[in-house]
Parts: sequence; C-alpha cells; structure tokens
Amino acid sequence: MRSSSGQSTLEYMLVLLAFMAMVCALALVWHAARDGRLLALATGAASHGTGQGAVLLLKDVAAF
Repeated sequence: MRSSSGQSTLEYMLVLLAFMAMVCALALVWHAARDGRLLALATGAASHGTGQGAVLLLKDVAAF
C-alpha cells in the first residue's frame, strides 16, 4: 500500500505544474497584448507593401 500512495501526489503535482504553465503563458500573452507588442508584430508582418504604392499593397493582400 505504501508504494502506490506517492503516485497520486506525483499526478497532482504534474497537473498543477501544467496548469500553472498555462496560466503563466496566458498572462504573458495578455501583457504583450496590453502593451501593444502583439499589434506591432501583426502590423509589421502584414504590412509588406504598405507605403510602397497601391500595386504592391494589392499584391500583398492577394498573397494572403
């Protein structure tokens, strides 16, 4: 009986660790969104033809 009593403790610890990792990851994403970093990354990735003329902008939009 003593050899199997630690298994549930280990399982609870692993589940708690996975849950805390998800919470921390969501907190980091929330902070990045609040600070405007996500918007800057999205704008930088999607604006290859912005400011270079309508033809290049339309080519960029068509590529999506």
